Amino acid sequence: MERISTTQAESPQDSANSEYRAALGKANSYANNQHMSKSGLYDQLTSPYGEGFTPDAAQYAVENVSADWNANALAKGQSYASQQDMSLQGVYDQLTSEYGEEFTAEQAQYAVNNLQIDWSANALAKARSYRDNQNMSEQAIYQQLVSPYGEQFTPGEASYAMNNL
Repeated sequence: MERISTTQAESPQDSANSEYRAALGKANSYANNQHMSKSGLYDQLTSPYGEGFTPDAAQYAVENVSADWNANALAKGQSYASQQDMSLQGVYDQLTSEYGEEFTAEQAQYAVNNLQIDWSANALAKARSYRDNQNMSEQAIYQQLVSPYGEQFTPGEASYAMNNL
């Protein structure tokens, strides 16, 4: 005799609600553990290489996630500055880039305004890396440190680095 299940099949409405809840759960995890931006979070949730949620579910998730976007930008900025020895401008650009973290200009500005970083020390660390790993001349190192296409340190930070290299 075939056993009849007493549980009801999930309705399309329940399925949609289930997807929205799942998207929100993922959003909370990404936002609060990986400090993603709202835009980056949406991209991750909808990406076929990420979570693959529908645009509607992802939109619901980013609108309802519990996150402090300024704090997320600050955490990402701290990571870039301290782990990669980036300049203030480099951190700002990475935070706002559509190919980077996708924070708003206001959130990125909040982050760089609140970072407790010795930018001259970061410039020195970058200069040492160029010297030791790429055998660059001092002139080339300085140019790389101040270049708008390179590290984007201020001339003062780059001079400090060169004087202490």
